Amino acid sequence: MKNTRSWIGFTCLFLGSLFLGSCAKEFKLDSNAVNYRLNEAPLTLHGNRAQLDVNYQIAPKTIAKNGIAVMTLLEKDGGQTKVKSRDLITGPKVKGMNGTKADPLKETAGTLTFGETMNDKAPNRSYFLEVASFSGSKKNVKAAKAAMEAGSTTPWPAKTYRFDVMLTEGPSLLSRTATYTSAPRSIASGFVPDTVQPFEATIYFELNKSTIRESERKRKEILQLVNFLSKTKEILKIEVNGYASPDGELQFNNELANERAGAGGKFVVDALRSSKGLKDINYDINNSNLYVQNQGTEDWKGLLQGIEFARIPNKEKVVEIIRNTSLSSTEKQSQLRAMNEAWEIITEEYLPPLRRANMVIMTKVAPRSFEERMELIRVPSSEITASEMLATAEQAGSPAMAADILEKTKQRFPADHRAYNNLAVMDIQGGRFETASKNLDAAAEAAPSSSEVLSNQAMVATNLGDWAKLALVIKRAQANGQSLPAYEAVLLIRKGQYKEALQVLGNQPAGTLQALAHILNREDSKASEALNALGSSTESSVLYLKAVLAARTRNASELGKAVQTLLAAYPEFKDKIAVDPEFAELRKEILATTK
Repeated sequence: MKNTRSWIGFTCLFLGSLFLGSCAKEFKLDSNAVNYRLNEAPLTLHGNRAQLDVNYQIAPKTIAKNGIAVMTLLEKDGGQTKVKSRDLITGPKVKGMNGTKADPLKETAGTLTFGETMNDKAPNRSYFLEVASFSGSKKNVKAAKAAMEAGSTTPWPAKTYRFDVMLTEGPSLLSRTATYTSAPRSIASGFVPDTVQPFEATIYFELNKSTIRESERKRKEILQLVNFLSKTKEILKIEVNGYASPDGELQFNNELANERAGAGGKFVVDALRSSKGLKDINYDINNSNLYVQNQGTEDWKGLLQGIEFARIPNKEKVVEIIRNTSLSSTEKQSQLRAMNEAWEIITEEYLPPLRRANMVIMTKVAPRSFEERMELIRVPSSEITASEMLATAEQAGSPAMAADILEKTKQRFPADHRAYNNLAVMDIQGGRFETASKNLDAAAEAAPSSSEVLSNQAMVATNLGDWAKLALVIKRAQANGQSLPAYEAVLLIRKGQYKEALQVLGNQPAGTLQALAHILNREDSKASEALNALGSSTESSVLYLKAVLAARTRNASELGKAVQTLLAAYPEFKDKIAVDPEFAELRKEILATTK
Protein backbone atom coordinates (compact mmCIF):
# COMPACT_ATOMS: atom_id res chain seq x y z
CA MET A 1 0.00 0.00 0.00
CA LYS A 2 1.40 3.37 -0.92
CA ASN A 3 0.05 6.84 -0.30
CA THR A 4 1.67 9.83 -1.95
CA ARG A 5 1.16 13.59 -1.68
CA SER A 6 3.04 15.42 -4.38
CA TRP A 7 4.06 19.02 -4.12
CA ILE A 8 3.37 21.28 -7.09
CA GLY A 9 5.70 24.22 -7.30
CA PHE A 10 7.24 25.41 -4.09
CA THR A 11 7.20 28.96 -2.77
CA CYS A 12 9.74 30.40 -0.43
CA LEU A 13 8.07 30.98 2.91
CA PHE A 14 10.51 33.25 4.64
CA LEU A 15 7.89 34.73 6.94
CA GLY A 16 10.56 35.26 9.52
CA SER A 17 12.63 38.38 8.93
CA LEU A 18 16.39 38.07 8.66
CA PHE A 19 16.68 41.10 10.88
CA LEU A 20 14.14 40.32 13.61
CA GLY A 21 15.76 37.06 14.76
CA SER A 22 13.73 35.40 17.49
CA CYS A 23 11.07 38.10 17.18
CA ALA A 24 10.16 36.89 13.67
CA LYS A 25 6.59 36.61 12.46
CA GLU A 26 4.80 33.29 12.71
CA PHE A 27 6.22 30.62 10.37
CA LYS A 28 3.86 28.13 8.71
CA LEU A 29 4.65 25.45 6.15
CA ASP A 30 2.53 25.55 3.02
CA SER A 31 0.63 22.31 2.39
CA ASN A 32 2.38 21.90 -0.96
CA ALA A 33 5.79 21.90 0.71
CA VAL A 34 5.44 18.45 2.31
CA ASN A 35 5.59 15.15 0.48
CA TYR A 36 5.10 11.83 2.23
CA ARG A 37 4.76 8.18 1.32
CA LEU A 38 4.42 4.88 3.10
CA ASN A 39 6.84 2.02 2.70
CA GLU A 40 5.85 -0.43 -0.06
CA ALA A 41 3.87 -2.63 2.36
CA PRO A 42 2.66 -0.32 5.16
CA LEU A 43 2.84 -3.11 7.69
CA THR A 44 5.66 -5.61 7.34
CA LEU A 45 5.60 -8.53 9.71
CA HIS A 46 8.53 -10.34 11.21
CA GLY A 47 6.91 -13.20 13.06
CA ASN A 48 4.14 -11.37 14.92
CA ARG A 49 5.97 -8.03 14.90
CA ALA A 50 4.47 -5.26 12.75
CA GLN A 51 6.34 -2.22 11.49
CA LEU A 52 5.11 0.96 9.81
CA ASP A 53 7.42 3.43 8.05
CA VAL A 54 6.47 6.86 6.76
CA ASN A 55 9.04 8.66 4.62
CA TYR A 56 8.69 12.43 4.38
CA GLN A 57 10.39 15.22 2.44
CA ILE A 58 10.15 18.98 2.95
CA ALA A 59 10.86 20.98 -0.18
CA PRO A 60 13.88 23.28 -0.50
CA LYS A 61 13.40 26.96 0.37
CA THR A 62 10.36 26.29 2.58
CA ILE A 63 11.97 26.06 6.04
CA ALA A 64 12.56 29.59 7.32
CA LYS A 65 15.88 30.30 9.03
CA ASN A 66 13.95 30.91 12.24
CA GLY A 67 11.32 28.23 11.57
CA ILE A 68 10.53 24.99 13.41
CA ALA A 69 8.70 21.98 11.94
CA VAL A 70 7.53 18.95 13.94
CA MET A 71 6.64 15.75 12.05
CA THR A 72 4.51 13.41 14.18
CA LEU A 73 3.12 9.94 13.43
CA LEU A 74 -0.12 9.50 15.39
CA GLU A 75 -2.24 6.40 15.99
CA LYS A 76 -5.98 6.56 16.59
CA ASP A 77 -7.35 3.48 18.35
CA GLY A 78 -10.96 3.90 19.39
CA GLY A 79 -11.21 7.24 21.14
CA GLN A 80 -7.53 7.50 21.99
CA THR A 81 -4.79 9.24 20.01
CA LYS A 82 -1.18 8.29 20.69
CA VAL A 83 2.14 9.66 19.52
CA LYS A 84 4.09 6.85 17.84
CA SER A 85 7.06 8.68 16.38
CA ARG A 86 8.20 12.28 16.11
CA ASP A 87 10.93 14.27 14.33
CA LEU A 88 11.97 17.86 15.03
CA ILE A 89 13.41 20.06 12.25
CA THR A 90 14.78 23.54 13.00
CA GLY A 91 16.04 26.41 10.89
CA PRO A 92 19.72 27.43 11.30
CA LYS A 93 18.91 30.42 13.57
CA VAL A 94 16.72 28.52 16.05
CA LYS A 95 18.31 28.19 19.51
CA GLY A 96 17.43 26.09 22.51
CA MET A 97 15.97 23.05 20.71
CA ASN A 98 17.71 19.86 19.68
CA GLY A 99 16.64 18.59 16.30
CA THR A 100 17.67 18.18 12.69
CA LYS A 101 19.19 21.44 11.49
CA ALA A 102 17.68 22.22 8.09
CA ASP A 103 19.51 23.87 5.24
CA PRO A 104 16.86 26.26 3.85
CA LEU A 105 18.17 25.78 0.32
CA LYS A 106 18.03 21.97 0.38
CA GLU A 107 15.37 19.30 0.78
CA THR A 108 14.90 17.95 4.31
CA ALA A 109 14.01 14.27 4.54
CA GLY A 110 13.42 11.69 7.24
CA THR A 111 11.49 8.56 8.24
CA LEU A 112 8.99 8.06 11.04
CA THR A 113 8.98 4.44 12.22
CA PHE A 114 7.27 2.38 14.87
CA GLY A 115 6.71 -1.31 15.54
CA GLU A 116 4.55 -3.41 17.83
CA THR A 117 3.60 -6.99 18.61
CA MET A 118 0.30 -8.08 17.08
CA ASN A 119 -2.34 -10.38 18.43
CA ASP A 120 -3.84 -13.14 16.28
CA LYS A 121 -6.63 -10.78 15.27
CA ALA A 122 -5.50 -7.17 15.31
CA PRO A 123 -8.05 -4.35 15.22
CA ASN A 124 -8.14 -1.77 12.48
CA ARG A 125 -6.36 1.43 13.41
CA SER A 126 -5.96 4.81 11.77
CA TYR A 127 -2.62 6.55 11.46
CA PHE A 128 -1.96 10.06 10.34
CA LEU A 129 0.96 12.38 9.83
CA GLU A 130 0.79 15.67 11.68
CA VAL A 131 2.93 18.50 10.32
CA ALA A 132 3.27 21.41 12.74
CA SER A 133 5.22 24.59 12.00
CA PHE A 134 5.88 27.74 13.96
CA SER A 135 8.56 30.37 14.56
CA GLY A 136 11.45 29.74 16.92
CA SER A 137 10.71 32.52 19.38
CA LYS A 138 11.76 31.93 23.00
CA LYS A 139 8.12 31.61 24.03
CA ASN A 140 7.36 29.04 21.33
CA VAL A 141 10.51 27.03 22.05
CA LYS A 142 9.61 26.82 25.74
CA ALA A 143 6.01 25.75 25.00
CA ALA A 144 7.12 23.19 22.43
CA LYS A 145 9.63 21.60 24.81
CA ALA A 146 6.96 21.19 27.45
CA ALA A 147 4.49 19.70 24.98
CA MET A 148 7.02 17.22 23.60
CA GLU A 149 8.07 16.08 27.08
CA ALA A 150 4.41 15.52 27.95
CA GLY A 151 3.79 13.59 24.71
CA SER A 152 1.00 15.98 23.75
CA THR A 153 -0.55 15.29 20.33
CA THR A 154 -1.41 18.84 19.24
CA PRO A 155 0.55 21.39 21.28
CA TRP A 156 0.66 23.86 18.38
CA PRO A 157 -1.24 24.85 15.22
CA ALA A 158 -0.78 22.07 12.67
CA LYS A 159 -1.58 21.01 9.13
CA THR A 160 -2.50 17.33 9.28
CA TYR A 161 -2.00 14.83 6.45
CA ARG A 162 -4.15 11.76 7.07
CA PHE A 163 -3.97 8.22 5.75
CA ASP A 164 -5.47 4.91 6.85
CA VAL A 165 -3.63 1.66 7.44
CA MET A 166 -5.29 -1.66 8.16
CA LEU A 167 -3.57 -4.06 10.55
CA THR A 168 -4.27 -7.34 8.76
CA GLU A 169 -4.73 -10.74 10.29
CA GLY A 170 -1.90 -13.22 10.03
CA PRO A 171 1.53 -12.73 8.49
CA SER A 172 1.22 -10.06 5.82
CA LEU A 173 4.51 -11.20 4.33
CA LEU A 174 2.55 -14.00 2.66
CA SER A 175 0.18 -11.50 1.02
CA ARG A 176 3.22 -9.84 -0.54
CA THR A 177 3.83 -12.98 -2.59
CA ALA A 178 0.70 -12.15 -4.60
CA THR A 179 1.71 -11.61 -8.19
CA TYR A 180 0.57 -12.43 -11.69
CA THR A 181 2.19 -12.41 -15.09
CA SER A 182 0.35 -12.57 -18.40
CA ALA A 183 2.00 -13.04 -21.78
CA PRO A 184 2.94 -9.70 -23.38
CA ARG A 185 0.55 -8.77 -26.17
CA SER A 186 1.77 -7.38 -29.49
CA ILE A 187 -0.56 -5.51 -31.82
CA ALA A 188 -0.76 -6.91 -35.35
CA SER A 189 0.11 -4.56 -38.19
CA GLY A 190 -3.16 -5.22 -39.98
CA PHE A 191 -1.18 -5.42 -43.21
CA VAL A 192 -2.98 -7.62 -45.78
CA PRO A 193 -1.87 -8.94 -49.19
CA ASP A 194 -4.29 -6.73 -51.10
CA THR A 195 -5.23 -3.35 -49.69
CA VAL A 196 -8.04 -0.98 -50.61
CA GLN A 197 -6.39 2.37 -51.10
CA PRO A 198 -7.88 5.73 -52.06
CA PHE A 199 -6.04 8.13 -54.32
CA GLU A 200 -7.24 11.70 -54.60
CA ALA A 201 -6.23 14.26 -57.21
CA THR A 202 -7.49 17.64 -58.39
CA ILE A 203 -7.42 19.14 -61.90
CA TYR A 204 -7.64 22.94 -62.12
CA PHE A 205 -9.28 24.85 -64.99
CA GLU A 206 -9.12 28.32 -66.45
CA LEU A 207 -11.95 30.81 -66.01
CA ASN A 208 -15.13 29.72 -67.82
CA LYS A 209 -13.39 26.67 -69.33
CA SER A 210 -13.68 22.89 -68.90
CA THR A 211 -10.84 21.70 -71.11
CA ILE A 212 -7.68 20.37 -69.46
CA ARG A 213 -4.62 22.45 -70.30
CA GLU A 214 -1.45 20.69 -71.41
CA SER A 215 0.44 22.37 -68.57
CA GLU A 216 -2.07 20.86 -66.13
CA ARG A 217 -1.48 17.39 -67.53
CA LYS A 218 2.24 17.80 -66.76
CA ARG A 219 1.72 19.05 -63.20
CA LYS A 220 3.33 16.80 -60.57
CA GLU A 221 0.08 15.80 -58.86
CA ILE A 222 -1.48 14.70 -62.17
CA LEU A 223 1.63 12.78 -63.23
CA GLN A 224 1.46 10.97 -59.87
CA LEU A 225 -2.19 10.14 -60.57
CA VAL A 226 -1.31 8.64 -63.96
CA ASN A 227 1.57 6.68 -62.41
CA PHE A 228 -0.72 5.42 -59.66
CA LEU A 229 -3.36 4.28 -62.13
CA SER A 230 -0.75 2.37 -64.11
CA LYS A 231 0.13 0.32 -61.01
CA THR A 232 -3.35 -0.46 -59.79
CA LYS A 233 -4.46 -4.05 -59.52
CA GLU A 234 -8.17 -3.34 -59.62
CA ILE A 235 -10.36 -0.22 -59.69
CA LEU A 236 -13.28 -0.46 -57.29
CA LYS A 237 -14.84 2.98 -57.65
CA ILE A 238 -14.27 6.37 -59.28
CA GLU A 239 -16.02 9.38 -57.74
CA VAL A 240 -15.78 12.80 -59.39
CA ASN A 241 -16.96 16.22 -58.23
CA GLY A 242 -16.91 19.35 -60.37
CA TYR A 243 -16.85 22.92 -59.10
CA ALA A 244 -17.04 26.47 -60.38
CA SER A 245 -16.00 29.67 -58.66
CA PRO A 246 -19.02 31.65 -57.43
CA ASP A 247 -18.65 34.57 -59.81
CA GLY A 248 -21.07 34.83 -62.70
CA GLU A 249 -24.54 33.45 -63.45
CA LEU A 250 -25.57 30.49 -61.27
CA GLN A 251 -26.98 28.22 -63.99
CA PHE A 252 -23.91 28.73 -66.17
CA ASN A 253 -21.61 27.97 -63.20
CA ASN A 254 -23.45 24.75 -62.35
CA GLU A 255 -23.33 23.56 -65.97
CA LEU A 256 -19.64 24.47 -66.13
CA ALA A 257 -19.00 22.54 -62.91
CA ASN A 258 -20.66 19.44 -64.43
CA GLU A 259 -18.56 19.77 -67.59
CA ARG A 260 -15.40 19.96 -65.47
CA ALA A 261 -16.45 16.83 -63.57
CA GLY A 262 -16.97 15.05 -66.89
CA ALA A 263 -13.54 16.15 -68.11
CA GLY A 264 -11.91 14.91 -64.93
CA GLY A 265 -13.70 11.57 -65.11
CA LYS A 266 -12.79 11.09 -68.79
CA PHE A 267 -9.16 11.86 -67.96
CA VAL A 268 -9.11 9.08 -65.32
CA VAL A 269 -10.84 6.54 -67.60
CA ASP A 270 -8.57 7.34 -70.55
CA ALA A 271 -5.52 6.94 -68.30
CA LEU A 272 -6.81 3.54 -67.16
CA ARG A 273 -7.49 2.33 -70.68
CA SER A 274 -4.02 3.30 -71.84
CA SER A 275 -2.29 1.76 -68.79
CA LYS A 276 -0.34 -1.42 -69.22
CA GLY A 277 -2.46 -4.39 -68.28
CA LEU A 278 -5.67 -2.38 -68.18
CA LYS A 279 -6.18 -1.40 -71.82
CA ASP A 280 -8.38 -4.42 -72.53
CA ILE A 281 -10.66 -3.84 -69.54
CA ASN A 282 -13.89 -2.08 -70.40
CA TYR A 283 -13.93 0.87 -68.00
CA ASP A 284 -17.05 2.88 -68.79
CA ILE A 285 -18.19 6.17 -67.27
CA ASN A 286 -21.76 4.93 -67.82
CA ASN A 287 -21.18 2.01 -65.40
CA SER A 288 -22.88 3.29 -62.21
CA ASN A 289 -21.28 0.51 -60.14
CA LEU A 290 -17.85 1.89 -61.03
CA TYR A 291 -18.27 5.54 -61.92
CA VAL A 292 -20.07 8.18 -59.83
CA GLN A 293 -20.25 11.79 -61.00
CA ASN A 294 -21.93 14.07 -58.48
CA GLN A 295 -23.92 17.16 -59.45
CA GLY A 296 -21.57 20.08 -60.06
CA THR A 297 -21.99 23.35 -58.22
CA GLU A 298 -20.49 26.75 -57.73
CA ASP A 299 -18.41 26.53 -54.56
CA TRP A 300 -19.38 29.04 -51.87
CA LYS A 301 -18.36 26.57 -49.18
CA GLY A 302 -14.90 26.26 -50.69
CA LEU A 303 -14.57 30.05 -50.79
CA LEU A 304 -15.49 30.29 -47.11
CA GLN A 305 -12.87 27.68 -46.21
CA GLY A 306 -10.28 29.41 -48.38
CA ILE A 307 -10.57 32.78 -46.67
CA GLU A 308 -10.79 31.37 -43.13
CA PHE A 309 -7.24 32.46 -42.24
CA ALA A 310 -6.88 35.15 -44.91
CA ARG A 311 -6.25 38.84 -44.34
CA ILE A 312 -9.05 40.58 -46.19
CA PRO A 313 -10.49 44.05 -45.55
CA ASN A 314 -13.87 43.87 -43.77
CA LYS A 315 -13.42 40.10 -43.44
CA GLU A 316 -16.22 39.71 -40.87
CA LYS A 317 -18.67 41.36 -43.28
CA VAL A 318 -17.42 39.16 -46.15
CA VAL A 319 -17.96 36.02 -44.10
CA GLU A 320 -21.39 37.22 -42.99
CA ILE A 321 -22.47 37.69 -46.62
CA ILE A 322 -21.19 34.27 -47.73
CA ARG A 323 -22.90 32.51 -44.82
CA ASN A 324 -26.23 34.26 -45.31
CA THR A 325 -28.47 31.48 -46.66
CA SER A 326 -31.30 33.90 -47.34
CA LEU A 327 -29.27 35.59 -50.11
CA SER A 328 -29.16 34.22 -53.64
CA SER A 329 -25.86 33.69 -55.43
CA THR A 330 -26.45 36.85 -57.46
CA GLU A 331 -27.19 38.89 -54.32
CA LYS A 332 -24.08 37.61 -52.57
CA GLN A 333 -21.93 38.50 -55.57
CA SER A 334 -23.49 41.94 -55.81
CA GLN A 335 -22.78 42.78 -52.17
CA LEU A 336 -19.23 41.41 -52.36
CA ARG A 337 -18.45 43.31 -55.58
CA ALA A 338 -19.50 46.49 -53.79
CA MET A 339 -16.61 45.87 -51.38
CA ASN A 340 -14.03 46.75 -54.04
CA GLU A 341 -10.79 46.08 -52.17
CA ALA A 342 -11.96 42.82 -50.63
CA TRP A 343 -13.48 41.57 -53.91
CA GLU A 344 -10.26 42.28 -55.77
CA ILE A 345 -8.26 40.10 -53.35
CA ILE A 346 -10.90 37.36 -53.50
CA THR A 347 -10.93 37.42 -57.32
CA GLU A 348 -7.17 37.24 -57.67
CA GLU A 349 -6.28 34.79 -54.89
CA TYR A 350 -9.25 32.74 -53.74
CA LEU A 351 -11.52 32.15 -56.75
CA PRO A 352 -9.04 30.46 -59.17
CA PRO A 353 -8.43 27.38 -56.91
CA LEU A 354 -12.20 26.76 -56.85
CA ARG A 355 -12.36 26.09 -60.63
CA ARG A 356 -11.62 22.41 -60.47
CA ALA A 357 -12.57 18.75 -60.71
CA ASN A 358 -11.78 16.49 -57.77
CA MET A 359 -11.31 12.76 -58.39
CA VAL A 360 -11.21 10.03 -55.73
CA ILE A 361 -10.22 6.57 -57.02
CA MET A 362 -10.70 3.55 -54.74
CA THR A 363 -8.33 0.80 -55.84
CA LYS A 364 -7.16 -2.61 -54.81
CA VAL A 365 -3.39 -2.38 -54.69
CA ALA A 366 -0.84 -5.18 -54.52
CA PRO A 367 1.40 -4.64 -51.48
CA ARG A 368 5.03 -3.65 -51.64
CA SER A 369 7.55 -6.43 -51.16
CA PHE A 370 9.67 -6.63 -48.00
CA GLU A 371 12.66 -5.27 -49.96
CA GLU A 372 10.63 -2.35 -51.34
CA ARG A 373 9.38 -1.46 -47.88
CA MET A 374 12.89 -1.66 -46.40
CA GLU A 375 14.13 0.75 -49.06
CA LEU A 376 11.35 3.24 -48.24
CA ILE A 377 12.22 2.92 -44.55
CA ARG A 378 15.90 3.46 -45.28
CA VAL A 379 15.45 6.54 -47.51
CA PRO A 380 13.15 7.56 -45.67
CA SER A 381 9.98 8.13 -47.71
CA SER A 382 6.60 9.59 -46.83
CA GLU A 383 4.92 7.03 -49.10
CA ILE A 384 5.18 4.16 -46.62
CA THR A 385 2.40 3.72 -44.05
CA ALA A 386 2.63 2.85 -40.36
CA SER A 387 1.01 -0.53 -41.03
CA GLU A 388 3.60 -1.30 -43.69
CA MET A 389 6.42 -0.43 -41.30
CA LEU A 390 4.90 -2.58 -38.55
CA ALA A 391 4.54 -5.49 -40.99
CA THR A 392 8.19 -5.06 -41.99
CA ALA A 393 9.21 -5.22 -38.33
CA GLU A 394 7.19 -8.44 -37.97
CA GLN A 395 9.10 -9.95 -40.90
CA ALA A 396 12.54 -8.67 -39.81
CA GLY A 397 15.34 -11.20 -39.72
CA SER A 398 16.55 -10.31 -36.23
CA PRO A 399 15.28 -8.66 -33.03
CA ALA A 400 17.77 -5.83 -33.54
CA MET A 401 16.39 -5.10 -37.03
CA ALA A 402 12.81 -5.27 -35.76
CA ALA A 403 13.58 -2.88 -32.90
CA ASP A 404 15.27 -0.44 -35.29
CA ILE A 405 12.24 -0.44 -37.59
CA LEU A 406 9.86 0.09 -34.66
CA GLU A 407 11.96 2.99 -33.39
CA LYS A 408 11.73 4.60 -36.84
CA THR A 409 7.98 3.95 -36.87
CA LYS A 410 7.68 5.83 -33.56
CA GLN A 411 9.54 8.78 -35.03
CA ARG A 412 7.45 8.96 -38.22
CA PHE A 413 4.09 8.16 -36.65
CA PRO A 414 4.27 9.48 -33.06
CA ALA A 415 0.48 9.27 -32.66
CA ASP A 416 0.33 5.55 -33.56
CA HIS A 417 0.38 3.48 -30.35
CA ARG A 418 1.23 0.18 -32.02
CA ALA A 419 4.97 0.83 -32.45
CA TYR A 420 5.35 1.89 -28.80
CA ASN A 421 3.44 -1.17 -27.62
CA ASN A 422 5.36 -3.64 -29.78
CA LEU A 423 8.68 -2.14 -28.73
CA ALA A 424 7.58 -2.56 -25.11
CA VAL A 425 6.87 -6.23 -25.80
CA MET A 426 10.44 -6.65 -27.02
CA ASP A 427 11.67 -4.84 -23.89
CA ILE A 428 9.61 -7.17 -21.70
CA GLN A 429 11.00 -10.22 -23.44
CA GLY A 430 14.49 -8.83 -22.83
CA GLY A 431 13.78 -8.10 -19.15
CA ARG A 432 13.98 -4.31 -19.67
CA PHE A 433 10.85 -3.45 -17.68
CA GLU A 434 11.73 0.20 -16.96
CA THR A 435 12.15 0.90 -20.68
CA ALA A 436 8.99 -1.08 -21.43
CA SER A 437 7.10 1.06 -18.93
CA LYS A 438 8.14 4.29 -20.72
CA ASN A 439 7.11 2.94 -24.14
CA LEU A 440 3.78 1.77 -22.76
CA ASP A 441 3.13 5.17 -21.18
CA ALA A 442 3.55 6.72 -24.63
CA ALA A 443 1.29 4.07 -26.15
CA ALA A 444 -1.36 4.73 -23.48
CA GLU A 445 -1.25 8.45 -24.19
CA ALA A 446 -2.00 7.76 -27.86
CA ALA A 447 -4.57 5.00 -27.22
CA PRO A 448 -5.75 4.94 -23.57
CA SER A 449 -8.37 2.24 -24.19
CA SER A 450 -6.16 -0.25 -26.07
CA SER A 451 -6.65 -3.65 -24.40
CA GLU A 452 -3.15 -4.76 -25.40
CA VAL A 453 -1.55 -1.66 -23.89
CA LEU A 454 -3.58 -1.95 -20.67
CA SER A 455 -2.68 -5.62 -20.23
CA ASN A 456 1.00 -4.95 -20.88
CA GLN A 457 1.03 -1.97 -18.51
CA ALA A 458 -0.50 -4.06 -15.74
CA MET A 459 2.07 -6.81 -16.25
CA VAL A 460 5.02 -4.40 -16.25
CA ALA A 461 3.77 -2.50 -13.18
CA THR A 462 3.43 -5.82 -11.33
CA ASN A 463 6.94 -6.90 -12.30
CA LEU A 464 8.31 -3.55 -11.13
CA GLY A 465 6.29 -3.68 -7.91
CA ASP A 466 4.73 -0.33 -8.81
CA TRP A 467 1.38 -0.89 -7.11
CA ALA A 468 0.24 2.72 -7.42
CA LYS A 469 0.76 2.51 -11.19
CA LEU A 470 -1.05 -0.83 -11.32
CA ALA A 471 -4.02 0.71 -9.50
CA LEU A 472 -4.18 3.53 -12.07
CA VAL A 473 -4.04 1.06 -14.98
CA ILE A 474 -6.87 -1.00 -13.49
CA LYS A 475 -8.93 2.14 -12.97
CA ARG A 476 -8.39 3.23 -16.58
CA ALA A 477 -9.35 -0.23 -17.84
CA GLN A 478 -12.59 -0.12 -15.84
CA ALA A 479 -13.35 3.38 -17.15
CA ASN A 480 -13.08 1.95 -20.68
CA GLY A 481 -15.38 -1.00 -19.96
CA GLN A 482 -12.56 -3.52 -19.58
CA SER A 483 -11.33 -5.59 -16.67
CA LEU A 484 -8.03 -7.02 -15.46
CA PRO A 485 -9.34 -9.38 -12.76
CA ALA A 486 -6.08 -11.18 -11.96
CA TYR A 487 -4.16 -7.93 -11.51
CA GLU A 488 -7.01 -6.40 -9.51
CA ALA A 489 -6.91 -9.47 -7.24
CA VAL A 490 -3.16 -9.00 -6.73
CA LEU A 491 -3.78 -5.48 -5.41
CA LEU A 492 -6.65 -6.58 -3.17
CA ILE A 493 -4.63 -9.42 -1.67
CA ARG A 494 -1.70 -7.12 -0.95
CA LYS A 495 -4.11 -4.76 0.82
CA GLY A 496 -5.48 -7.59 2.97
CA GLN A 497 -8.85 -7.64 1.19
CA TYR A 498 -8.95 -11.38 0.59
CA LYS A 499 -12.72 -11.85 0.28
CA GLU A 500 -12.91 -9.05 -2.26
CA ALA A 501 -10.08 -10.65 -4.23
CA LEU A 502 -11.97 -13.95 -4.35
CA GLN A 503 -15.07 -12.14 -5.60
CA VAL A 504 -13.08 -10.54 -8.42
CA LEU A 505 -11.63 -13.94 -9.33
CA GLY A 506 -15.03 -15.64 -9.19
CA ASN A 507 -15.31 -16.41 -12.92
CA GLN A 508 -11.61 -17.01 -13.52
CA PRO A 509 -10.01 -20.46 -13.88
CA ALA A 510 -8.51 -21.85 -10.67
CA GLY A 511 -5.01 -20.58 -10.01
CA THR A 512 -2.47 -19.65 -7.38
CA LEU A 513 -4.17 -16.31 -6.65
CA GLN A 514 -7.37 -18.09 -5.59
CA ALA A 515 -5.34 -20.53 -3.46
CA LEU A 516 -3.39 -17.70 -1.82
CA ALA A 517 -6.53 -15.68 -1.08
CA HIS A 518 -8.20 -18.74 0.47
CA ILE A 519 -5.13 -19.42 2.63
CA LEU A 520 -5.01 -15.83 3.86
CA ASN A 521 -8.77 -15.90 4.45
CA ARG A 522 -8.33 -19.00 6.66
CA GLU A 523 -10.25 -21.22 4.21
CA ASP A 524 -7.83 -24.14 4.17
CA SER A 525 -10.12 -26.67 2.50
CA LYS A 526 -10.95 -24.30 -0.35
CA ALA A 527 -7.26 -23.47 -0.72
CA SER A 528 -6.54 -27.20 -1.00
CA GLU A 529 -9.21 -27.54 -3.69
CA ALA A 530 -7.75 -24.65 -5.66
CA LEU A 531 -4.24 -26.15 -5.51
CA ASN A 532 -5.48 -29.63 -6.43
CA ALA A 533 -7.26 -28.13 -9.45
CA LEU A 534 -3.83 -27.16 -10.75
CA GLY A 535 -2.92 -30.85 -11.00
CA SER A 536 0.76 -31.72 -11.08
CA SER A 537 1.94 -28.20 -11.78
CA THR A 538 5.60 -27.70 -10.92
CA GLU A 539 5.48 -23.89 -10.85
CA SER A 540 7.36 -22.53 -7.86
CA SER A 541 4.32 -20.57 -6.63
CA VAL A 542 2.17 -23.71 -6.59
CA LEU A 543 4.75 -25.83 -4.75
CA TYR A 544 5.41 -23.03 -2.25
CA LEU A 545 1.71 -22.57 -1.45
CA LYS A 546 1.30 -26.33 -0.94
CA ALA A 547 4.09 -26.17 1.65
CA VAL A 548 2.50 -23.10 3.30
CA LEU A 549 -0.88 -24.81 3.49
CA ALA A 550 0.66 -27.89 5.06
CA ALA A 551 2.45 -25.72 7.63
CA ARG A 552 -0.71 -23.78 8.49
CA THR A 553 -2.72 -26.97 8.96
CA ARG A 554 0.12 -28.46 11.07
CA ASN A 555 0.33 -31.44 8.73
CA ALA A 556 3.97 -32.38 9.34
CA SER A 557 3.92 -35.34 6.95
CA GLU A 558 2.50 -33.33 4.03
CA LEU A 559 4.78 -30.44 4.90
CA GLY A 560 7.88 -32.61 4.67
CA LYS A 561 6.83 -33.92 1.26
CA ALA A 562 5.87 -30.50 -0.02
CA VAL A 563 9.14 -28.92 1.08
CA GLN A 564 11.22 -31.72 -0.41
CA THR A 565 9.38 -31.38 -3.74
CA LEU A 566 9.82 -27.59 -3.66
CA LEU A 567 13.55 -27.73 -2.88
CA ALA A 568 14.20 -30.48 -5.41
CA ALA A 569 12.88 -28.21 -8.16
CA TYR A 570 13.98 -24.87 -6.68
CA PRO A 571 16.95 -25.26 -4.29
CA GLU A 572 17.10 -21.49 -3.77
CA PHE A 573 13.97 -21.70 -1.61
CA LYS A 574 15.99 -23.26 1.23
CA ASP A 575 17.26 -19.81 2.27
CA LYS A 576 13.71 -18.42 2.13
CA ILE A 577 12.34 -21.22 4.32
CA ALA A 578 15.08 -20.57 6.87
CA VAL A 579 13.60 -17.10 7.62
CA ASP A 580 9.99 -17.42 6.42
CA PRO A 581 7.60 -16.94 9.39
CA GLU A 582 5.15 -19.35 7.73
CA PHE A 583 7.41 -22.21 8.75
CA ALA A 584 8.48 -20.84 12.15
CA GLU A 585 6.94 -23.59 14.29
CA LEU A 586 8.29 -26.49 12.22
CA ARG A 587 11.45 -24.87 10.86
CA LYS A 588 13.90 -27.10 12.74
CA GLU A 589 12.17 -30.25 11.54
CA ILE A 590 12.01 -28.97 7.98
CA LEU A 591 15.65 -27.95 7.80
CA ALA A 592 16.69 -31.22 9.37
CA THR A 593 15.06 -33.15 6.52
CA THR A 594 16.62 -31.00 3.80
CA LYS A 595 20.29 -31.09 4.76
